[in-house]
Amino acid sequence: MKKHLFAAICCAIAVGAVAVNAQLSGVASLVPRTQSLKLAEPWRPNGSGSATRVIGTVIDIRQVPVARAKVQLRNLTTGNIDQVSESNENGEYSFDTETSGTYVVEMVLVDGYILSLSNAGSLARFETLQTVIQLPGRWDAVMNNMILQQSITGFLGLSAQTSMTSSTLSLAAQQDVAAVDAGEPVSP
Repeated sequence: MKKHLFAAICCAIAVGAVAVNAQLSGVASLVPRTQSLKLAEPWRPNGSGSATRVIGTVIDIRQVPVARAKVQLRNLTTGNIDQVSESNENGEYSFDTETSGTYVVEMVLVDGYILSLSNAGSLARFETLQTVIQLPGRWDAVMNNMILQQSITGFLGLSAQTSMTSSTLSLAAQQDVAAVDAGEPVSP
């Protein structure tokens, strides 16, 4: 009895497989064949024609965002400035570009003087490059300029230009004084 039940199940599976194969071959003949497979472009939330972007922030030495700073996108491959923009109230900026390449973002003063640079990076199509422009000093938004940090040694008279060691080394370099004995090497 078990042999007949097993044989009946195997026949039902075989008949079902033949029927499914016949249906699939009939459907396959109705579907037109394509010459090549086309991949869709990635979804872009802003709906722009380009998904290749350079984004970033301008901050000063205190990590405070610099608002309304003039920034420009430079293509390091060509050396040309591709776009000019301004940072928003949070110090953020973004550039959409059509070409891939190596880019850097520059913060520029009104007179065209480049104040600071971001990190440079290579960018391929549909990639986003995150950059940061960090100023070496404190940004004064009222005067629209940077204030460099003062060294305490300048106030105490111990700056490198006026110390006895720097004066001695400068004098030795001018008189071409060489060391008599190199001495023993010192480990770090």
